[in-house]
This record gives sequence, structure tokens and C-alpha cells, in this order.
Amino acid sequence: MRAFHDVHIHNYLSSCCSDNGATVESYIDKAKELGLRLIGFANHTWDESVPLPAPSGFYKKQSMVFEMQIKCQIPENVEGLKVLVGAETEYCGMYDVLGMGKEAALQLDFLLIPHTHVHMRNFVMPATEDVENARSHLSEVLAGIEGISPERALAMANSYPETELEPFMKEKKVDYIKFVSDFMVESFRSLMNNEVLKSYSDLIPVSIAHPFQPVGSFPMRPAMMKLISNETYGNLFEMAAKRGIGLEINGSSDDPEVCRMFGVAKECGCKFTLGSDMHARDEMAKVFNSDPCTTRLGLTEYDFMDFVRV
Repeated sequence: MRAFHDVHIHNYLSSCCSDNGATVESYIDKAKELGLRLIGFANHTWDESVPLPAPSGFYKKQSMVFEMQIKCQIPENVEGLKVLVGAETEYCGMYDVLGMGKEAALQLDFLLIPHTHVHMRNFVMPATEDVENARSHLSEVLAGIEGISPERALAMANSYPETELEPFMKEKKVDYIKFVSDFMVESFRSLMNNEVLKSYSDLIPVSIAHPFQPVGSFPMRPAMMKLISNETYGNLFEMAAKRGIGLEINGSSDDPEVCRMFGVAKECGCKFTLGSDMHARDEMAKVFNSDPCTTRLGLTEYDFMDFVRV
């Protein structure tokens, strides 16, 4: 089935968008060129009425007030293309904190919620014991250098990217693939039970962005997903289907493990949305990368959430 909508679009209002020409107008023109019937802007947003559970430089600017500028940027005449304004908020699974309260959510046409931004360590997902031990070891090494105080050494160690901590890890104690796999399962379950989400999920369309597809761990994704059984997926997706919460099929979905997951979701009665998760003007066509998966699953327009069907 050919994609007919894209509701995971980031323009220049998202901090992770490096394309200054990624304006509302440019995306509307591109959507018409590609033959899409509906698009939805979903910039990263943290509702400023919700206290951050941990420091986050990324969400310092991404407030509702800032993001809602987009509403006045949509032309009155979009010539048959339906344009929605939503948001991609954050679910901090390790704290069970959702970055969007009810009052803010009801200002939107729809909401995307990821549970797999596992690259946001100690904000979305905790760092592993191996990483924490490596930082402690590195801090001791740095403190042994003349002129570096213990406090400064600790700050320096904490600022090191995880990719540079390997030499300080010593013997590893954590199976990282299983760690992330288990976290994704538990974060999805806790999101479905989150009381804030329950307060408005029947009042506004909600779809889970890139479910069980861990950001920052793409090479290991198939191995992580393979550890999740159909039974486990079924238990989780029955919760989503019962609540009317959808699942996003995106441009990374042409993978056997991803299609297996969505197959279980379809059997559970889940509805879907499509999203390119694009951050630049030339990435909108990525939404069509979902076509092989939707075709393999035999999806029709009636398998998608009502708000994207036009």
C-alpha cells in the first residue's frame, strides 16, 4: 500500500533540524509534489508546566509556547492538502514522566509519544552499570592528574560520550542488548499505565512513535527485538488497542523483526499512523519506505487511525 499521509514531520522549530529552509511552506509544496493527502507537524515538545525529571539541554527551548508558533505559519489555502499541528513529546520511562500535560495536549490535533529514545541516558533510559563504573574509573584517573580537583574530574568524566568510555570499562557485567530490550518492554507497559496519558488519550489521537525501535542503537535493533516474544508484544498491544492508542509505521520498518512486531499489533486490533520522522526538506520521501511493510501486512486505509484518513 502506498503511503498517503505523513504525521511525523520536524521543521526548523525542532532543535535537531539542521535545515534552515525546512519551513511549513516548503514541506507543503513537497507533500503536494509527492501526492500526499495529509501531513502533520510533530516537533519535539516539552510542556513547560511539567517539571523535567532530570536536566535536559535538548528540551530547554522546546516548549509549547515556542512550538505553537507553527500554527500561524500555515497558509489559509493549502489547496486540498490537510495540514495538522501535533507534537512529539517525550516519555521518560525510567521516571514514568510524560512531557505533555492534559491542558497542553488538548491544544494539538494529535500527539506522538516515543518510548525508545534510549540514547537520552539518565533522562529516558538509565545508563548501564558498565557505563557508570567506567565514569567512576575515569574520574579517578583524571583526579590523579595534577591541577584537576576531584569535583572537576567528576564533571569531566560525566561529560564523556559513552562511545569513548570503552577503555575504562574493565570487565563488562551487563548484556546491553538484553538491557535495552527489557527496558523497551517495561517502558511501553508503564506508558500504557501512565495516569497523565490516561487523562487525555480518549480526547486526542495518540500514536507511539517508532515503537520498539531504539534510537541510537540501530545496528543492534534486530537482536534487541528478537528477544521480545509474540506473546509479550500481544500483551502490550492489547493494552494499546483497548485504549485506542496507535502505532507508527515509519521508514525503518522494512525489517523482518519490525514487520513481525507490526503483524502481532494488527492481530491485536491496533490502528496505525505513518511517519517519515524527517528533519530536512529532502527527507519527506522516506515515508514511502514504509510501503513494503504495509503491503506485506495487507493493510488498507481502514487499518489506520481515523484522524489520518481523508
